[in-house]
Amino acid sequence: MQIYEAAERALLRSQHRDPLLRHLTSTLVSLAQRLAPPGPATPVIDIGCGVGRTSLALARAGYTVIGVDPSDRTVRLATAAAGEAHLAGRAGFYVGDATAAPPEAWVGAFSLAVCSEVIEHVRQPERVLAYARAVLRPGGILLLTTPHDPGQWTVMDAYAGHVTRFSRLEMEGLLAGWQVLEQGTEGFPFQRGVMQTYDRMLRRGGGTHRFESFGDSPAYRAYTALMPWLLRIDHAFRGLTLGTTWVVAARRT
Repeated sequence: MQIYEAAERALLRSQHRDPLLRHLTSTLVSLAQRLAPPGPATPVIDIGCGVGRTSLALARAGYTVIGVDPSDRTVRLATAAAGEAHLAGRAGFYVGDATAAPPEAWVGAFSLAVCSEVIEHVRQPERVLAYARAVLRPGGILLLTTPHDPGQWTVMDAYAGHVTRFSRLEMEGLLAGWQVLEQGTEGFPFQRGVMQTYDRMLRRGGGTHRFESFGDSPAYRAYTALMPWLLRIDHAFRGLTLGTTWVVAARRT
């Protein structure tokens, strides 16, 4: 993943400032609050937590969260962010591989599992879903986001280290054995239009995508200011499943 190799400041900016990632985080928190309200009986695991964006948002919403990620660098950054936000008592981070078996102490220990923008990075996504099933209690809730539709592949997918995007049929296969509570896509029409336009511009000009190249340019500032409002409009069309990103809530049976 090239973004995880970026300078620390660029990495953190990309994860915390990107409008789509911020929108997905707020969407996940809203789903969590509705389907598995915070409380002592709702321990949470954030599978593939990265720098802790979603974990910290859930901790601010009142959840106690364990985040796990294979990168010791991102775990270090997430731990530091939790300390700076005075959330160390609600969010702890650990290095771990979600394509392997979870630690014995975590098996059946969680009421809510979040797996946001993770399974597109691995060649055996079903192993991550098996990990989520293992750590959840019976009846526990899985909240999942991942890129939608192989036909929407852009240069940003390659830069982000994506192996694939998931079709409806592939998503149905991954969720076999789960009780799907809600399923839709975010990012149509506006986010999808922006990504495809940017992709065409790069391909025509022979350029490459690097987050560091944006810096704090006027164009990027305008994008981060305007896109959150457009994503709210996109949210109204999530049921059409034409967006850039799957958002799924499922129950462990």
